[in-house]
Amino acid sequence: MSFEEQMDSWLDQVGGLVNLTVEEREEVTSKGAETLKKELSTATKQAGHYNPHRKEGKLKHLADSYVIGNLDGTKEDGNTAVGFTTKDANHARIARFLNDGTVKMKGDSFYDKAIIASKEKTYATIHETLTALQQRKANK
Repeated sequence: MSFEEQMDSWLDQVGGLVNLTVEEREEVTSKGAETLKKELSTATKQAGHYNPHRKEGKLKHLADSYVIGNLDGTKEDGNTAVGFTTKDANHARIARFLNDGTVKMKGDSFYDKAIIASKEKTYATIHETLTALQQRKANK
């Protein structure tokens, strides 16, 4: 086998591991999004923005209203977003007021701190998922 053929073979092998399909990217990012969602929910509860004794009717608790998925109006490219649903209430608006504060209320930056604190764990989950995916692809 010539050097050029060896390089082409190597490039085909590496390209299959690095170039991910939309479904594979979605698999990897959704695992990271699940980790981030859990971390945000926990941080919201720890910040005192959760009342376990409140009777839950149609409106969910702020900590329970995080959702993962694709942003409305965007194309399917494998990215996964974490945020609040707007189906039942505008929890994102409420969270922004609690996080940033208002003229009459001081914010506590619970969301910003949770994003920073969960980066390492979220990236570790993404790394593990990507590594497992690449090993599966290499063993085909």
